[in-house]
This record gives sequence, structure tokens and C-alpha cells, in this order.
Amino acid sequence: MDVPVRFIDSIINNPLLMQFLVHRWFFLLEYDPRLDQLRVYDTRSRTLETLDAYLGSEKPEHATIFAEDRWKMRTLLTGELYGPLEMRFVSPEGVYYSREVDARPVEDPARGTLYVGYAKDITDQKNQTQELLEQARHDSLTQLYNNRTGKELIDRYLQAKDPYASCGMLVIDLDFFKNINDCYGHLFGDKVLQEFARLLRTLFRSSDILVRFGGDEFVVFLKDIPNTTLLQKTRQLSESVQQVKFWENDYRMTCSIGACFLPENTAGYSFDQLFENADWALYQAKQNGRNQYVFCDNLRRYAQAVPAAPETADIDARYLHNDLISTAFELFEKNNSFETAIPLFLRIVGIRLQLDRITIVDTRIRERSISRQFQWTSPRAEPVPLNGESYTKEDFLTLFHSYDEYGTTVLQADNMGMYSPQGRALLMQGGAQTVVYAAMYGEGEYQGAIAYVVCGSKRYWTPQNRRELGEITKIINAYLSKHLAVNAVSRGMTSAPEFDRLTGLLAFSRFKEEVSHKIIGGYAEGFQIFYCDFENFKYFNEKYSYATGDQLLKEFSDFLIEAARHWGECFLCRVVGDQFVLYLSCRDEKGPLHYADTLCRQFEQYQAQHYPEVRLRVRMGVYAIEPGCLSASAAIDKANFARKQVHSNTRVSAIQFDKKLEVKQPLTGELLSGLPQALENGEFKLYLQPKFSPKDLSVIGAEALTRWIKPDGTVVYPDQFIPILESTGHIVELDLYIFEQVAQFLQRNAQAGHRLLPIAVNASAVLAREDAPTQEYSEILEKHNISARMLEIELTETAVVSEYDRVKRLLSSFQSDGMQTSLDDFGAGGSLLNNMVDIPVNTIKLDKLFLTRCSSNARGTDFLREIVHLVKRLGYNVICEGIEAEEQAARRRAEYLEYEKQYRKAKGRYLGIAFSDGEIEVRVLQSVQEFIEEGKAMHHCVERYHDKSDSLILSARIADRRVETVEVSLSRLQVVPSRGACNRNTEYHDRIVRLVNDNMSLVRAARHKRDKAPRIATLGRAASDRLKVSA
Repeated sequence: MDVPVRFIDSIINNPLLMQFLVHRWFFLLEYDPRLDQLRVYDTRSRTLETLDAYLGSEKPEHATIFAEDRWKMRTLLTGELYGPLEMRFVSPEGVYYSREVDARPVEDPARGTLYVGYAKDITDQKNQTQELLEQARHDSLTQLYNNRTGKELIDRYLQAKDPYASCGMLVIDLDFFKNINDCYGHLFGDKVLQEFARLLRTLFRSSDILVRFGGDEFVVFLKDIPNTTLLQKTRQLSESVQQVKFWENDYRMTCSIGACFLPENTAGYSFDQLFENADWALYQAKQNGRNQYVFCDNLRRYAQAVPAAPETADIDARYLHNDLISTAFELFEKNNSFETAIPLFLRIVGIRLQLDRITIVDTRIRERSISRQFQWTSPRAEPVPLNGESYTKEDFLTLFHSYDEYGTTVLQADNMGMYSPQGRALLMQGGAQTVVYAAMYGEGEYQGAIAYVVCGSKRYWTPQNRRELGEITKIINAYLSKHLAVNAVSRGMTSAPEFDRLTGLLAFSRFKEEVSHKIIGGYAEGFQIFYCDFENFKYFNEKYSYATGDQLLKEFSDFLIEAARHWGECFLCRVVGDQFVLYLSCRDEKGPLHYADTLCRQFEQYQAQHYPEVRLRVRMGVYAIEPGCLSASAAIDKANFARKQVHSNTRVSAIQFDKKLEVKQPLTGELLSGLPQALENGEFKLYLQPKFSPKDLSVIGAEALTRWIKPDGTVVYPDQFIPILESTGHIVELDLYIFEQVAQFLQRNAQAGHRLLPIAVNASAVLAREDAPTQEYSEILEKHNISARMLEIELTETAVVSEYDRVKRLLSSFQSDGMQTSLDDFGAGGSLLNNMVDIPVNTIKLDKLFLTRCSSNARGTDFLREIVHLVKRLGYNVICEGIEAEEQAARRRAEYLEYEKQYRKAKGRYLGIAFSDGEIEVRVLQSVQEFIEEGKAMHHCVERYHDKSDSLILSARIADRRVETVEVSLSRLQVVPSRGACNRNTEYHDRIVRLVNDNMSLVRAARHKRDKAPRIATLGRAASDRLKVSA
């Protein structure tokens, strides 16, 4: 029962006051500071809520006040503020509303100071006010911004615009709109305006500013948009407006558009200036016949004039008003002579930044000397001569390593202790107190620096200042390099282009220069190089024409630009032909390799829709730049090498450069450049592996093997060099070399009078792509006078499956020449069972791993027996690999069966446990053979863990790729370790451990079955029998 409160009762008992409050959604409040309790009453004196610990809790369960407004209630109920105060609330159903709250302290003889007040709902009042404000800002017919508001918003953006951002403005007129009103009436004219406004809202972003400027004139302002996108949007609007239809009549809407683009590094423009430029372009569109768009050809057509100061009367006032970066571009582009433009620009920079001297310094690293190229000095300073001044290596490295991410370093005269006396004198000449050195690079090499000097007093430079100087230096360096190259034409030197002519991306030389700057400066950590191209692009050109191929390359460059812009700073370039390279920092949660694969597949889907007759596959290599990477060329080469590992016979679209490829890359280079010399030197040695008859173990033939033994004695095995030679097409040279070595061996044995046995020689499926593949083989046999029946040509099952029709013709050709043929590694790769009937081979060789798997259990043994019988019934000879002793097969089979028996007895109740999070699948290893395969694939010793009593081993995979091996302690039900290849954690490690822990109940349940086993034995006989039947 509520205790009567004298102050609340005095209000409630006043009939006139209560009659006034009841119609205004009032609530009465009373707060007791001693109890920290708030009571809420309605106007009929009923207690609605009693809220304890109202101010004492940081996040009370009952709080409905917005977190940002809780301080208002706290200060109001402690007397620090006086009301009334507006506060925002949210109901348990998520409905937002506003209230006006006030309270005053009063004294209660019994309870001391209380705070009594009210809360009034003002939601409708707030909404009405907001609605009126919105109506005042928008055009009543189209609901777009009106003239005044649009101009205000655009001016506000231009004043605060980042100088590195670009934007654009469209001024649009509906063509012949007066005729619409005259012919169809004003109501229909209003509908046309509304439909056009609806189209604008559909085509443009919510961040863009859409304005009905007046009558049938509209303005669209696009924030933070590159020139290419502005062009696309303008074209899209011009085309889309013609698709709008009206059911009342056959009117077709068209419009004329004037476009104006404000590039990055350009400032000082207002709404009026941009509008005048875009309006001029609109006038040109109308003059040209309407229903088209025109871009303003000169942004300075209506540039605002700035009064010149007396001391700079000979300098265009705009150069003292606009930002320096846009001024640099204008001066160097406007003046045909660099030597005319550079003194003026250096003077403008010096005046704007209040410098005393600017010197462009040329550095010759090999000669360790510097010289002055250009210099500007203020009236307060003296010129400094620099003619072949020398420096020490240590001083140069100190300066070079001090450059920041903007390519700048700040030197102060009172802090030069890290330099030698000679270095201090050279770097701080002419009374310099503060010098900013900004580095210049060309073709990835350090070319020199620009010194921005302050002599009068010490100055501090903010990061924004240094960034601006870094950008200015890049621009000067680019035009200086061009100037020097032009002057060197007579000596046979030419200037490299800055951009690719077809796609507009960076030229390769410029790309390497930018990336080298980042790598050398130490700012490339966390960045990756993506190198990509198209498979079968030559065929695409032949099918659709080279013009269509060029169009596809443009579309692909647009696709890459769109994909890369999400990751911040990046560089993109077309290397040559259909090859592209990207430098960016991919922060995809699944890693850069997943991102690269996604990019490839997305563009392949686009291409399949537009060019369905050609399957154009994107291949991509990824290299994550490491701290030890020394140059852009090395990083690009590694990404390119990874790209070359993407084979056409796999579903993999992208490969990342890793430790294996790091070993493979130099070997590849050595093979490609030195294979002819290695063959000539006899570095590839021939070895013969005998074939035995199972009847009497007599030798019935041999297989030719090879090892590469380098001059230093290093032995390279086939699994290292064969894939490289196959991927590059050079495997045919090695195959022919080994074939001739075998022919010579047979010739020597024949001349010595020895009995000849047939020898099998490997051949590659690459040979099948040649016009006369077996001709050279026959010529070698004829040269050494060897019968063709003494040679057998082997191709692997995987090679046959990948190019079956070609390989089938190749095998038939060998048989026509009298040679035997065989299918190697049967059971190791893709299945050839559906083509077994007519494949032109004499012998089927069962793969060693296939035999091992089949021999691991009784079912496998039965399957192997049936396979052998099937192959023999089809007329083929059968050879089993890896059986090297008479009793070996029986002994190994017995061992594996015993291991399997023990493993199933110990862990059988856990077999079949598997779970997934949708991408990663984790399952218990099912057999001893799977332990062996897991250990080989992951390069660790798990193959010996099948007999660990307290361990349960699981394999974590994505699709068919092993990711990590997980060991679970059965006694503790905890993950002991989880390791990837070579016992290293992968990027999925935490997810895998979490996934296993979340599903540990499955292991617990399986273990629980074992724990209950003794209790079953205590049941009665009938109950026990019933349990067996159920099982």
C-alpha cells in the first residue's frame, strides 16, 4: 500500500489543476534521494511505477531514457540543473518518443529533501516541428531539395572538402517542357516532374544532393566521385530518362545535361562557379540539338578572381588562392616549357609556405655526390651553390631511412647529432634552421630530393603539411623526369608513359616506381601484390575480334577499380596484353587468397553472361609483401610466379606465394634458363627400376627413371622438377633426352651381346598437343637401330583423363609405330573407368598408394582382386607398384590389418563423428591409412598417433583441402594442440578450436557409451538379449 505523500496529494487534490493536466499527457514524479527511489503517478493519484536504485545503477534494467540523455535526468534530480529539459525515451516495444521533464526540491519534515516534478509527452510537437523544417527544405512537388537548401548544402561541402576528393555537378533541363504544359496540361506536367525526380532518386546515391532548381531545371551534385564514374552516371541518366513511359499518352521524356567535374587537388570553388560551368555545358548541349550531354571543357571558365597583393602583382591571383597541388598541375600543363614553369611554381610555393629557399637536388648514389638542378630563394636568403658536393654512405643511409610515409623528413639545426660534421654542413647550408627534405624516385630508384628551407627560425611541420609537400614533390619530379627525357631524345632516350593508353590505369613503370617507394620506405607491411591474367584470351580475340577484346580489358579494369576501392590506398596497372597487377591491403576476414578467388569467380560469371561462347577464366597470383622484400620487381615476380601455378585442369583460380613456391621459384628460373646446358652436360642421369614376374621373381623388364644431379652434387628429384617442366612445356625436351639415353643403353647392350629386355619410358601429355608427336621418337630408334617393341611409353592416368581425346590419339600413334604403351599410376588420380574399354594401352600399372589403401582391410582386398580380374579380362597386362619383396605384400597386409583392428577396437565408438560451421568441416580420422595420409599431407608426425590411448585425432578441412590436425584429450575433453602444415597455426586456428569445443558433447556422448558398458553386463539375461537385438 502506498504511503500518502503530502506534496503529491496537494497537487492531486486540486480539482482545477488536475482538470488542466489530464488532457496534456502529464505524469507526476517524486524522487527520494535517501532511498534513490523514483515514483511515477498518473493524474488520478495512482502509482504507475516505483523504480529503486534509480540513479545508483550505471545501466539500470528499467532505464528507458536514451543513454546520451541519462546525464540530464541525473543532474536534474540532484539539483545541478534546472528544467524543463527535453529527453528522448524508447519503449520496450522499440517505439521512440520525447518528453519534457522538470523537478524542484521541496522539504518534507519526515523524509528531508525530495524532488517533485512532472514529465510531459511532447512527441507530436517535436514531430510536427521536424516535419515543418523538412517541408521548408524540400520542394513540395518533387520532394527534392529546393533551390536555397541545395545551394547551402553544396557550398557547405565545397568549403569542407578534402583537397584529395573529387566531385561533380550535373545541371539538367527537360527538353521542350513548355510544350508539355501546353499540349497535355499542367497536371500532367507536374506528373512528369515527379517521375523525373523519382528517376533521380533511383539512379543516384543517398549521399548525393538532388535539387529542383526551378521549373524544369534540376541540379545533381555527386560527392567523392571519380571522373569515370561521373561520365558513367551522366550517360546512364541520359539513357534511362528515355525509358520512362506514361499510360495517359505517348509522351517520351528526354533531357539535356551539362556536366562539370571538380578534380582532386582542386579547391577554392563555390556552388555559383560550378553551376556557371555546368550551365555553360548545358547551353552547349541545347545548341547541339538537345537530348544529349556535354562536359565543361575548362573548369576555369568562370573562376573567381582574387585581388592581387602589391608584392605579388605579377602572379595570377588564383595561384595564391587555390591549393598548391592543383596550381602545380595547371602550371606544368599550361606551360610548354618546364624551365619556364618551375621557377614560377617554386616562387609560389615559397611565398605560400613562407620559405626562404627551395632547392631541387640531384643525387648520384654511385658517385656519392649531389648537385643543384633548380633553386628559388626569397629576398631574405642567399642562394646556395651545389656542384658535385660529396657525402658519406653513412650520412646518406641515415637520411634515406628517416623518410616517413609521405616521403619526407624534417631536419632541425639543433638536432643533427646523427650526422657527421660534413653531413651537417651539407644538409643545413646557408643558415638553415629547419629543412624538409622530400624524396624523389624514378623507376623505383632514389633520384634525389627537394629541400624546403626555413632560415629565420625553427619551424614545426604537421603531418598534413608534410603530406602536401610530399605530393608537390611527386608532381615536380614527374614533370622534371619528363623534361629530362625530352632533352635526352637526341641521345636515343625516351620517356615512359604515366598511364596505360587503353585502360587509363597506371603504366607499369609508374606502378613499379610507386610500389618501390612503399617497399623501400618500409610502408608496405600488410599489403599484397595481386597478379592476374586471362586463360584463353587469344582465342577470345579470335572469336569476338580484337576490338571486343579491348573492350573486355576496359571492363575488367573497371571491375578491378571497383573491387580495390574498398581497401583504401592502392595502385593498379596493366602490365601488358591481358595481364594486370594490383597493390593493396586486403583485410578480408578469410584472407587475401579467398578474396582473390572471389574476384576471379565474380568476373568469370559476368563474362559468361555477356560472352557465353567462350569460357574465359581469370587466374590470379597473390604475394603478401614480407619485411625482407627488397624491391617492387621481386614482389611482382613472386605474385606472377604464383599466377603461373594456376593450372587449367583444376578448379583453383588463385594461388598464394608460400614457402613451397619460395623453394620452387629459383629452381624454376634455373631450369628455364639452364635446361639445354644441363642436358648437354649430362646432369640428368638415367636409372632403371626392374620389373619382376610374380611367378618366379625373374626380371622381365625395367622402367626408366631420372635424377638431376647438379655439378655441386645436389640431387633434385622428379617431383621437384617434372611439374615445372610440364607447366612450361619444356618436359618434351627432357622426355626425348631420356628416351635417347634408353636407346643408347639398349644399343650398348645389344653390341655387347646381352639379352635385351623392354624398358618403359615416361612421356608427358604436353606431347599430345604437337602436330607429329611420335616422329622424333621413331627417328631416335632408327638412329640407334633399336626395335620399337623394346620400348614402352607410359602416361599417367591423370594426364590421360585431363586430355583424353588428344592422349588417346598419341597412344595410338605410338602403337602404330610398334611401341608398347601403358597407363601409369592407375587409381591415384581422376578415374578412367568409363574409358577403360577402348583406351589404346597394353599395360595398366596400379599405383602404390592405391594398393596400400586397398590392402588395409578385407573389403579393400576384395575390391583390388576384382579390379585386377576386370583389367585382365579386358586384355591388359597388370603391374603392381611398390611390391619389392616376395613376402612383402602378405606381411604388410597383415600388419595394417592388425593396426586397423586395434584402432577400431580402441576408438570405434568415435568413428563417424563429424561437424561443420558451414565452411570448415571437422571429422575423426577413420582408419590407420587416414593417419598416414594426414601426416604426409600436413608434414607432421600424426601417422604414429593412432595407438595413443588418451588421444582422439580429427582432421579439419575446407572442401578437400586439409587445414589443421586436431588432437583432443579424451580424459580432459580438451583440445591439446591444433596445428596446420609443418606444425604451424593457420589463419583458421581459432575458429577450428572453437568449433571443436562447441561440439565436444559428441565426443563426451561417445565416451559415455563406453562408461556405461559394464552396467549392461549386470542386466538380466532376457534384458541383455533384447539389447543385442535392438542394436
